[in-house]
Parts: sequence; C-alpha cells; structure tokens
Amino acid sequence: MDTLSPVGELAKLAITSYLACLAREGKVEQICFFLVQYIAESCPISKSLGDITRLLADIQKKWRESCLKELELLKDKNIYKVVDLPNRRKVIKNCWVFNIKSDSC
Repeated sequence: MDTLSPVGELAKLAITSYLACLAREGKVEQICFFLVQYIAESCPISKSLGDITRLLADIQKKWRESCLKELELLKDKNIYKVVDLPNRRKVIKNCWVFNIKSDSC
C-alpha cells in the first residue's frame, strides 16, 4: 500500500502551495524547471547511444528517429560534412547527450 507519512503529506502540501504561488505570479519558467526536474528523477534518461539498446523497441525507435532528425538538421544547416580523412590526421570525437530541456514547456 502506498501511503505517505505525515512528513510526506506536509512536504506535498508545501510543494503544492509553492507551485500555486508560482502560478499566481506567472512564473511559468520556474514551474517548467521543477516539472522537468521531477520527470528527470522519476524517469531515468539514457545517457549514451548504447543505453538506448536496452529500452523497449517502440521507445528505441523514437530515440533513433530523433537522432536521425537531429543529424539531418545539422546537415541542412551545413554544420558538418563527411570527407575522407587526410593522412596523419585524427578524427574529432563526439558523443550524443540525452537530456530533457527545461525550456521545452
């Protein structure tokens, strides 16, 4: 059974009151920030491309589509181009960063 202790109830009431105060003051950005923090804690985010392979198939598909869309946008903006590597040169390494943006509300 999932019941909150009296301390948990007080914390829930305090958080609800604070969010209501922010809403009355029109502070949407702060509310979005707190919601994203809550989501990030309750729904772990993949930290690397390899982590995606351990997700459910439909979620994997959405992440892959998102990655391909991002690559296409970068290509359309001429951010990069694929070329042959010159002799004695090293490839610039990169990595994917998966995160929920707090400004996406």
